[in-house]
Amino acid sequence: MRKYITGFAVGAILAGTTAVYADNAINAVLFPAKYEVNGEAKQLPDGYSTINVDGHAYVPIRFAAESLGAVVAYDHDSTTIQVDNDFPVTNMNSGIRAGHLQVTKTAEGAAVEGKLFVGQDHWEAMTNSRKSGIAPGSDVTVTGDLLFYDDQGKHIGKVPIQAAFVAKGDQIRDFKATADRDVTGYAFALLANVGPVPRGLPVPPTVDVYDSSNRLGIGDVRMAAQDGFTKIRGWVSLNQTGNYRYDATLTFYDAAGKALGTAELKQTGSGSAESFTATTFEIAGKGDFTDYKSVSVTVNTFEPTSDPLK
Repeated sequence: MRKYITGFAVGAILAGTTAVYADNAINAVLFPAKYEVNGEAKQLPDGYSTINVDGHAYVPIRFAAESLGAVVAYDHDSTTIQVDNDFPVTNMNSGIRAGHLQVTKTAEGAAVEGKLFVGQDHWEAMTNSRKSGIAPGSDVTVTGDLLFYDDQGKHIGKVPIQAAFVAKGDQIRDFKATADRDVTGYAFALLANVGPVPRGLPVPPTVDVYDSSNRLGIGDVRMAAQDGFTKIRGWVSLNQTGNYRYDATLTFYDAAGKALGTAELKQTGSGSAESFTATTFEIAGKGDFTDYKSVSVTVNTFEPTSDPLK
């Protein structure tokens, strides 16, 4: 986006220099303004400037929009700059976001429609990744799962989604999907398991909290609070050989041992009793337990499965 858009009129009236127009040219001067957004000081990134044209401040559109939580994209076909603040569903492992969700009940479950946003920063990270295999400007199908939770934090459904992108620039694309159950009453949505994402150097995760039977462990947990829920990303390891479908409860505690909240971990996975294996997980729980001091793992079900692992 930095290559396409130079500024955005915010209508701030300034005293001082006045621009002089001649044909299609304008005269502008740099304006050394400071910024405060919702009470928080903001610094213009390197390479950005504020200018004064005819007594009005022109601010870089990306800086203005992203400071207010919106996304910015540019549609080349229609030469339209898109500024959109309805992308609240953010992925913890990338800058990919989902929004404009519409969930409609059907006889089979629910129809889910919405939009996906992928920014230039993501494509640059993919280009710099050691094993991305994606050339700039190539066609890419972005995939992910929308996980839906009710107002008590109970997981009520998962919907696979996908949309076609070009690996260059900031873009917004529509998607349509179906759920095999009714998720119309959801209170929170999480965007998980997105791809493609950059691949970093392989670093073995630390999995150090196991359930009482030592079958299932978690570690390297990261969290982010949003809208009364906590998004959780970490690693899970099965210390038992074979493929399993499991249902576990993660309980988070403060320093005094008081439970702050729980989250359900339901998925399938492969394990080994002879060697260490681990995969990532992304889930959410009701409440804010980002300041937790300890966590426990309780396995509710742990069953062998021949289903494809997800």
